[in-house]
Amino acid sequence: MAIWLNASLSYIVFPFHSPLEPSENFREILQNVAKPHGVSNMRKLGHLNNFIKLLCSIGHREENFGFTYEEIIICLRLALLNEAKEVRAAGLRALRYLIRDTSVLQKVLRLQVDYLIARCIDIQQSNEGERTQALRLVRKIITVNAMLFPTSIANSLIAVGTDGLQERDRMVRAAIAIVCELALKNPEVVAKRGGLSTILKSVIDCQLSRINEALITTILHLLNHPRTRQYVRVDVELEQILAPFTDFHYRHNADTAEGQLKEDREARFLSSRMAIVAAFRSWSGIINLCKAGNSGIQSLIGLLCIPNMEVRKGLLEVLYEIFRLPVPIVTQDFTEALLSVDPARFQDTWRLSDGFVAAEAKVILPHRARSRPDLMDNYLAFVLSAFISSGLLEGLVEVVTSSDDQLAVRATILLGDLLHMANTILPHSHSHHLHCLPTLINMAASFDIPQEKRLRASAAVNNLKRFHEKKKKGLKPHSLYLDHIIRKSVSSHNRRDSRVHKDIYVIKDTEEALMMNLRDSQILNHKQNLEWNWLLIATILKWPNVNLRNNKDEQMHKFVRRLLYFYKPSSKLYAGLALDHLKARQLTVVGCQFVEFLMDSDEDGQGYLEDLVKDMVSWLSSSSGMKPERCLQSNGLLTTLSQHYFLFLGTLSAHPQGVKLLEKCGLFQCLLNLCSVKNQDAVLKLAVSTLDYSRDGLARVILSKILTASTDTCRLYATKHLRVLLRAGVEFFSSWGMELLVTQLHDHNKAVSMEALDILDEACEDKANLHALIQLKPAVSHLGDKGLLLLLRFLSIPKGFSYLNERGYVSKQLDKWQKEYNLKYVDQIEEQLNEALTTYRKPVDGDNYVRRSNQRLQRPNVYLPVHLYGQLVHDKTGCHLLEAQSVVPDLSYTIRSPMLDTWEGIKQLKAALWALGNIGSSNWGLNLLQEENVIPDILALAQHCEVLSVRGTCVYVLGVITKTKQGCEVLKQFGWDAVRHSRRTLWPVTPDEVDTQLTSELSSVPSTLSLNSESTSSRHNSESESQPNMYILDDDKCDVLDQSDETSLYLHSKPVKDRSPFTILASTRFVRTRFLNSLSLPSKKLRSTSDPKTPSGSRTPTELKTGSMRRNRTVTEPSVYIRTAGCPEHSYRGGWT
Repeated sequence: MAIWLNASLSYIVFPFHSPLEPSENFREILQNVAKPHGVSNMRKLGHLNNFIKLLCSIGHREENFGFTYEEIIICLRLALLNEAKEVRAAGLRALRYLIRDTSVLQKVLRLQVDYLIARCIDIQQSNEGERTQALRLVRKIITVNAMLFPTSIANSLIAVGTDGLQERDRMVRAAIAIVCELALKNPEVVAKRGGLSTILKSVIDCQLSRINEALITTILHLLNHPRTRQYVRVDVELEQILAPFTDFHYRHNADTAEGQLKEDREARFLSSRMAIVAAFRSWSGIINLCKAGNSGIQSLIGLLCIPNMEVRKGLLEVLYEIFRLPVPIVTQDFTEALLSVDPARFQDTWRLSDGFVAAEAKVILPHRARSRPDLMDNYLAFVLSAFISSGLLEGLVEVVTSSDDQLAVRATILLGDLLHMANTILPHSHSHHLHCLPTLINMAASFDIPQEKRLRASAAVNNLKRFHEKKKKGLKPHSLYLDHIIRKSVSSHNRRDSRVHKDIYVIKDTEEALMMNLRDSQILNHKQNLEWNWLLIATILKWPNVNLRNNKDEQMHKFVRRLLYFYKPSSKLYAGLALDHLKARQLTVVGCQFVEFLMDSDEDGQGYLEDLVKDMVSWLSSSSGMKPERCLQSNGLLTTLSQHYFLFLGTLSAHPQGVKLLEKCGLFQCLLNLCSVKNQDAVLKLAVSTLDYSRDGLARVILSKILTASTDTCRLYATKHLRVLLRAGVEFFSSWGMELLVTQLHDHNKAVSMEALDILDEACEDKANLHALIQLKPAVSHLGDKGLLLLLRFLSIPKGFSYLNERGYVSKQLDKWQKEYNLKYVDQIEEQLNEALTTYRKPVDGDNYVRRSNQRLQRPNVYLPVHLYGQLVHDKTGCHLLEAQSVVPDLSYTIRSPMLDTWEGIKQLKAALWALGNIGSSNWGLNLLQEENVIPDILALAQHCEVLSVRGTCVYVLGVITKTKQGCEVLKQFGWDAVRHSRRTLWPVTPDEVDTQLTSELSSVPSTLSLNSESTSSRHNSESESQPNMYILDDDKCDVLDQSDETSLYLHSKPVKDRSPFTILASTRFVRTRFLNSLSLPSKKLRSTSDPKTPSGSRTPTELKTGSMRRNRTVTEPSVYIRTAGCPEHSYRGGWT
């Protein structure tokens, strides 16, 4: 086709810049195109191409044509009947340029050109160019006015989409994509022609996750709105995606050969799995698959009880993906399978050449957010509750006890994960599912069942116990680098040397025992270094009250000299070993202990230590860019233990005398010189990751230099490492780390500045860091909306509010948020949720191209973005400001009079919901909501709104409102239960009763807070200091209940005092019935658990306790909280829009 076009450009009738009038040019073109004889196809092709050029040059003004649109269309219509496919393609292209508005399109359809377009689509005779132009023209029709889309073309597209695969039609995916686009804009024409069935059939045909998700999401979008929901037969069409699992004799195509049935079935399982997971990422999918009666979710869970191993295996994979859990490897060994899903297992991105320590820490160390809601927890809580109420855990117990070992191991891990998740994010009123464990134990102890089943049950109980122990220990760093950072940050809060405490121990026969260990270690009389007893060597180095200062024995000095020679880079013994050597970790740990041993020896060890450090500095200088012909990368830094020398240097940098020695030996000057040398990324990464920054000194100078003077890669890594230091709790980070981050905001590389902005947002979860940031007065206007959100954080404390208010910033922002930013906030949240739940990836650097990934993120967090109103309500002055501008009444009007007919109206409603939710996140703001009495209206929308995605927004909003004790009390009056515990509490305890005295103490806390109070303290309004509700014990009373073992020190650098609640909302009025029994679509009348006659705020906590609804209370450690919103049992289940 390209050859024809090129030829036609050289064989045109007249030049493009013709001296003739446009009308005369049009006449000549149309005459030649319409002539049945006497004009060759090549000349017609040239004329059609020139028609487009002329049209683009003079515009679409009909008076310039010299012809009416009807006359032009009649002439161009003849081109679609030409025997040459190239001419037909050019005619289609000319029509596409001609159609600019609805009036022209109506003329085209009135002249029945659509039948000729459909003919071009139907013909399949090596005419892909023609068909491509036809599909482009079809998309142009949809763009101009989809409501006028002709059924003739719809029939052709649907026919291609339905049977194209069997006919090996290469246009089948393009046709289905257009049908999906048309279904969104004109669902009636697609539904009446059977297009929705074609889309669903294509879902099972497609094994590409991105396309599969797009197809099923089209159907889910139609189910979301009542106007389009009527076109989808839910019970018939939507549940087609379950057929490969639910129909054991399923055959997608009747003509599939017998030999290909197994392969075809595996392909359908994969397609169905993708579609089911995508459906559970959507409100409309969850509500329709979890409705009362014979729902899709019950069909799936029922299959677990049928001994079909193939189906069980597929369903377990579906469940793992729905709950964002990593799938274990296929093995019969439970320990091996458990290790394969350990988040702390080594990942390729943790290598020195990739993300290194910064990537590992982002997985291992918890986010600093304490009271900030994680919307993903809301979503997972609803989905989990839906599955549990449908009998998922009982089904898993059946799989565990009646499947082969490989499936049983997978099911056991899934069961443990779900029990842990349920105990973490579900309220006690929905935790009765834990009774599945007594069932499992009874099976393990019963002799009335087959022996094989009893043994499997017994093994599962033991494996769950091991799973529990692993969860209880928490995450441990994999690399020695991150372990080094965490240990140093923990010990920095207690600087006294631990050896001082060991000196109090008196060990009998110390000298004799020490000499015996020296002898048994074989270090004194054996030259094979790797055959030394390194366990005994480590014991000697940690021996209480033993160092060179106290032991002048020659054997001890010989012991030290042997170790020194082994570790010196010049000897190439330790440095030459591979990173994956079996003893690599042990040798490095002993090396760090050796360095500390020499430091403890004072003057006696100074000479040995100085010798070692000088040798390391010499190795670093000679092997790096100091000599252009050599570099560390080619010298084995990426593959040998030589990179661990930086751990030795980092150990020294954590001690004052070690810093002096490093400075004396020239290490810091060497690193400063390397900052300006190219190809030293690995060296600088190692230096950044191992130096100790808890003291002001040269280490911070090195870090600052790398942050500003190195290559883009190093600057980005050093910036990411600041997040590691923040999460590890390095001492006094607010006094120096915040300043470094603010400097990075002005980096010329956008990736660096945006990373710094993201870290600052996380750092501001700590009030000390927020105060430090306000003091620095950063300029963030060049960072766009994200910079604006960071600045809004200032408003949450009086100091920041005064700073911005004095500059007139607050009033300007109030105007902007009322006009546009409230709507932008909806886009921001939904984009984050979409990116977390689907293959969608937001565009980069303003590019309009939407990136997509074949893999979903593993359990991502979606922390609630900063909202202007949510920050203002943390202070009494900000609340008065909102009150004066009548913000809450205006938003409440939008809630009470929603415009659900248009997407703009729905977006306005969501914006109002998010705004009110953020206002209700503090006690000050909650009083404004109560005065307006808008909470019952939000609850009504959550239960009955016909637009299902609005229900989801209500769920998240209710979760935000329950951040405070007062918010929980208000919602309890409407039958919504709440439970709170720490985000980091691995196994929260939920006893039935709480100490009576504690209950009476908490009952005395006032449930309302007047804006007219004289106190301006924000203690009751701060996210991180909100009062716990009556189910939470005080911190000091909970300490004995949540003692963490030694490993938890890796994750908790210091005790965190935080009273913000983790909240889940759920109905308690129908605990005995299943969570979704009365769930239905809005077309059915729903019973509400709300009581509109109950006045807001009229009941005290004591009255609630003694009322008709019995409350189960949670006793946990209130340190860092997540919050999840739930719903009355008949309303809905949640996901995203």
